[in-house]
Amino acid sequence: MSIKRTVKYHVPQRGLYMYAQSSENVTELIVLNSTDSEQTLVNEHIQKLLKDRTVGKEISSGKMIDLKKDMVIPANKSVIIECRY
Repeated sequence: MSIKRTVKYHVPQRGLYMYAQSSENVTELIVLNSTDSEQTLVNEHIQKLLKDRTVGKEISSGKMIDLKKDMVIPANKSVIIECRY
């Protein structure tokens, strides 16, 4: 049995790379900051990939993330946020 997956990319801006992988009931938002300084990811860019999702869980920490707000991504770090529906 195969699982149908889709991937959506966002145009990189200011050293931030972002894409979303979706399967049947889970979407993972992956954000990579390739710069030497923290960057702010503007909410409207998040919503382009996640549409109506308003909350997600950061995989590494288990912390709940409010996707309606801008996010600060630390320098040279990646963040993976899981959204279930």
